[in-house]
Amino acid sequence: MTDLCADKPENLIPEQRRTVIFNLIQRAGSVSVQELADLLGASVSTIRRDLDVMAQRGSVARTHGGAILTLSQRTTFEPEYKYASPMFSKEKAAIGRAAVKIIRQGESVIFDSSSTVYQAACHARDHHCQITALTNDINIAAAMVNASPIELKVIGGTVRPGSFTLLGEPGLDFLRRLHVDLCLLGIQAICTAAETCTDSQPGAGGSLSDTSLEVAAMKRLMIRAARRTVVLADSSKFGPPAFCDVCDLGRVHTIITDSGITSEQRQQLVAAGVEVRIAPC
Repeated sequence: MTDLCADKPENLIPEQRRTVIFNLIQRAGSVSVQELADLLGASVSTIRRDLDVMAQRGSVARTHGGAILTLSQRTTFEPEYKYASPMFSKEKAAIGRAAVKIIRQGESVIFDSSSTVYQAACHARDHHCQITALTNDINIAAAMVNASPIELKVIGGTVRPGSFTLLGEPGLDFLRRLHVDLCLLGIQAICTAAETCTDSQPGAGGSLSDTSLEVAAMKRLMIRAARRTVVLADSSKFGPPAFCDVCDLGRVHTIITDSGITSEQRQQLVAAGVEVRIAPC
């Protein structure tokens, strides 16, 4: 099993436990019932029921004694924010700390809606960064409100169900008119040439993708508006693509992640011209 910075999950309700299971399978590719039972401190019968529920939803495929990712069905799967946010919290906090080091005083910075980018926003607030901050995330806006010397601007839109994300108009039109220094972007999936991105684009160098057309559209405009784009994503985000492409890896300047990334994935990112920074937990 992959060595994670996160502590052993305890006292999880079923949906939280299934989110942990999905993320573990996403990292390892496959996992056995016994491994999950030992890691989560749950009974084998409980883990089997969890995997059966997840298989019915199409997020995993059952195997003899365990489960694997269902690549053809998982592209729109995304855990609810309230369950996904606490997962890999140490990695996310470390990535957020590392992100603040690349913010320059006086810059205009887009903080994308993401639990990892939220960590960067909190660290920017605590370090009293003198910036103009723009966000489409109600949670990030709340963390930065009245945080001197940050000048906060909220990108408007409609709240995405089950999250703090604002999507659609007037936010899209607002982004089309912007020219900012830096975009701190969250993402659902980072596909390098080390994985199978698409059969129609062999050797394309990889891509960023997300689970929703509306989310992908917002992120595309954020990238277009920024001089520099830095992706903040823990290593569980590396793998096959999600539902909708956001951009090619070549549009990204830097990715800040954790030590769970493989050497092959890192090499592919560097080959695509992306700077890779590993945030120590």
